[in-house]
Amino acid sequence: PGGHTRLPLVDATDAQIAQLREDLRAGGVSV
Repeated sequence: PGGHTRLPLVDATDAQIAQLREDLRAGGVSV
């Protein structure tokens, strides 16, 4: 899906979200 995907992390900062995405990529998950 295009656009911004809203994750259930309402308190997450941009930095935390970026780190989460990197962790997901490292785990082989497409984000």
